[in-house]
Amino acid sequence: MPLLYWFFLRGCLFLLLCCSISATAHVSDDVPALDNYFKETLNTRDGLPHNTINTIAQTADGYLWFGTWEGVARYNGREFRIFDRNPETGLPDVGVRTFFVDQHNALWIGGSRGGIVKVHNGQWQAYPPLGVLINRLLLDKQDRLWIATEGQGLFMQNAAGERFQYLRQDGLPSEQIHTLLEDPAGRIWVGTADGLVYIDAQLHIQPVAADYYNGVPVFALALNHKSELLVGTERGLFLSGLDNTTPQILLDNVPVSALLFENEHILWIGTIDRGLLRQHAGVIEELDIRQGLPNNRILALLFDKEKNLWVGTNGGVFRLRDAPFSTFTTVQGLAGNYVRSVLSHSDGCMYIGTSRGLSRYCAGKIDNIDLSAVSIGQSVLSLAEGPNQSLWVGTYADGVIELNAGRISRHFHTDNGLPANEVRAVLPLADGTIWIGTALGASRINGEDIRNFGREDGLPSPFIMALYQSSNGKLFIGSGAGVVIFQEDKLTTLSLTPFDGADYAFGFTEDRDAGLLWMATDRGIIAYELNTGKMHLIGREQGIPFDKLFQVVLDKHGYFWISSNRGVLRLSRAQALEVVSGQRNNVDVELFGESDGMASAQANGGSAKAATLHHDGSVWIATSIGVSRVQPERLQYFATMLPPVVIEQFLVDENEISFTESQVLPAGTNRIEIHYAGLGYIMSQRIQYRTWLEGFDQNWVSRDSYISAEYTNLPPGKYRFKVSAAYPNGEWGQNEAELTFEILPYLWQEIWFQVFILFAFSLLAVLAIRWRLASLKRNELRLLKLVSEQTTELQLLARQDALTGLANRRAFDEALQHEYQRAQRSASTLCLALIDIDHFKQVNDQLSHAVGDEVLKRVAAVLKQQSRTVDMLARWGGEEFVILLPDTSLEDAAEVCERLRQKIEKLDLHTLSAHLKLTISIGLTTNHKLALPQLLISADKALYQAKRLGRNRLVIADSNQY
Repeated sequence: MPLLYWFFLRGCLFLLLCCSISATAHVSDDVPALDNYFKETLNTRDGLPHNTINTIAQTADGYLWFGTWEGVARYNGREFRIFDRNPETGLPDVGVRTFFVDQHNALWIGGSRGGIVKVHNGQWQAYPPLGVLINRLLLDKQDRLWIATEGQGLFMQNAAGERFQYLRQDGLPSEQIHTLLEDPAGRIWVGTADGLVYIDAQLHIQPVAADYYNGVPVFALALNHKSELLVGTERGLFLSGLDNTTPQILLDNVPVSALLFENEHILWIGTIDRGLLRQHAGVIEELDIRQGLPNNRILALLFDKEKNLWVGTNGGVFRLRDAPFSTFTTVQGLAGNYVRSVLSHSDGCMYIGTSRGLSRYCAGKIDNIDLSAVSIGQSVLSLAEGPNQSLWVGTYADGVIELNAGRISRHFHTDNGLPANEVRAVLPLADGTIWIGTALGASRINGEDIRNFGREDGLPSPFIMALYQSSNGKLFIGSGAGVVIFQEDKLTTLSLTPFDGADYAFGFTEDRDAGLLWMATDRGIIAYELNTGKMHLIGREQGIPFDKLFQVVLDKHGYFWISSNRGVLRLSRAQALEVVSGQRNNVDVELFGESDGMASAQANGGSAKAATLHHDGSVWIATSIGVSRVQPERLQYFATMLPPVVIEQFLVDENEISFTESQVLPAGTNRIEIHYAGLGYIMSQRIQYRTWLEGFDQNWVSRDSYISAEYTNLPPGKYRFKVSAAYPNGEWGQNEAELTFEILPYLWQEIWFQVFILFAFSLLAVLAIRWRLASLKRNELRLLKLVSEQTTELQLLARQDALTGLANRRAFDEALQHEYQRAQRSASTLCLALIDIDHFKQVNDQLSHAVGDEVLKRVAAVLKQQSRTVDMLARWGGEEFVILLPDTSLEDAAEVCERLRQKIEKLDLHTLSAHLKLTISIGLTTNHKLALPQLLISADKALYQAKRLGRNRLVIADSNQY
């Protein structure tokens, strides 16, 4: 019977949680859903000494403190500093169980062996230990310290240091005390292993609701805005007034370990084995290990001053925080995580193209659109809206589909006129004409008429990635070898090569007010003047941190958002226009990634559109793990926060010294380093700093996000160092951190001594200059010789195959080792394929080695052309090639290899020999459960299997596919 009762209660709780979660749509809009928080876990890999976080606190200076079984960890947003058992701390043991921040801004620490330490203004003060584990500490309004222990009852230490002990005979239900709370009347509430009591003004113990709490472990206590008492127990959560009235059951049969009010409406509840709960407006939401919680046992809860929620668990500290970006993945309902294209439709919805289908986001909900009637893989590459509000869907292998009111109305593919089924760009025009960009050229559809454009028509490359019609009627075609303009039925090539060797054009964005078309390329962004045709590059030299950019989006606040493989860039449109006009030389760039809410910083490109602006002002970016959304105005909210700043280290000639008071430094002090930190936790890595060393600097010096300032060879004198911090685009905080110091002079730094030696230096000046010139000449000759030797050495280490122009085996071995290690760290998929030309020996024997060499070059060119930009292609030796496909699923890798095989099979070689035909065999494998040396062996076995099965086929290792 007890077992059935237990399952019944668990079932009731499950139904309660399910009903509560389903009701979250009724929660007010100002309460973010749990999925909209950015979740982050910090553990021993990040610097914590132990993964069990028993207690959390934030002190007045802004530091976060975490108590573990291996010491105290202080966190500044970037790194942890560990305090353990040593003379500085006075802790008798490293095990820390509880923190308490009192009304005097002092941090009290209690833990193993009864250790009690107070930290105030950076000074540690230890008290005589009790010799028993301390579970809780509390300093009441009368400065009496209450000490809850594990088995020796409750101690009270008055301001004079005298201690008094409460035991079972004094009225305690148990001498094992779990929690303490002081109410507004000054009563001390005591949660024990066998019930709840309080201590009145006369310091007498009074029982509380014995019928409810006797024999029940009480783990957590909290007061709501009505001064009602919440009691978290092993059997659930209860609510009662402070007048000892009958408790009300709020949550039945849920073991509650921690309670924290976010505000008067929202309560966070930590449980012993069921994760974290949030209660709001009668609705309870659940967050456990299935949603990213590192462990379901909650030990501590804290809201910091920026409203980040910190959760102490048995698996590390877990944080929920607001972030600029939110990301939607398959967890929220997307058809697939690998997103290639996004479209803001006039129906108010956002359409999201993934490698596993098409999704639609409307009114906060995601549903998926079934394309299986005409698309086998439902892999979506591109999206566009037609003039009649139809939806055009370009696919990876099934051509382009038109949807009207959710129904398929038209479908174009190779069987009815397209040059290829891989459609990377779609452009419906107002006159009904449809332009299609494929992997083998561009197509124009006018009614039933289809005209295809390829190299023979003037395309520099048939690989089309972007299409755009500007306001002046020009049609821009972005390809793998520059841009083509179509106007008056003519194609005109727009070479990007003069701009740092730009080649690929991934996306177009028109800036009508400026008369510019912004092109995202593999060398930065290029501004094209629509009236004059002049172009201007904003690339590495102008401040862009890397080359390859996919899509430019102009938001409603005057900023560009630019997607890339390494995150999302934000830069001021005004600054970009000043660079174009020659008024400035560079732009200031912000880079956003995983720490800002993106599930992956790798944004996708190579199809249209890879990013877009939605009607609500949000910017959406296609990434390798879901679609990320940013509301630009949220950054302005973050900018209003003022992170406090502290000075953490003062290093003089690499020795750390105290800086609590003005320091007098000896003569000869050469190098001074000052390390500081802005104690903000929303965007810790991007906090900006400025410093001012009075006595040396004339004004504030910008330090960007660097957290240290270094000075060498400062002259003798008195100095005052100041530092302030701000979030990007925010106001500088007024709570500047300061330190003062003085450097004493040497005797020779006195003025009278300097006058004395001035004459001697004058006499030696000529000799010194002559010696120096001779020394420079000798150094110049030595450097010229060294450069010559190193140049010769570098030429011997060539990394390119001389015949095909591909990477050679040495270069590939290095790339393989790097990509394999990266895949192991990020738990991503790495695929490797070995490619062998079938019957190649017959080509050499029958047609000559010269023809064989030409065949190798042509095969290499096709492989290179058909491979993706992220792939690594190399000549392995003889007639063998190898291709490395990072961050690629086995299914996608098989699609790439099969496309390569088909292209080689169709390769026209009649100029070499009238009847010469080529095929290739491919062996494909993945790093799943394979060590690095086994990767090549696995691919080679698969290649051998392909040969054995008759050649001209793809074989996947440990599979019968193809």
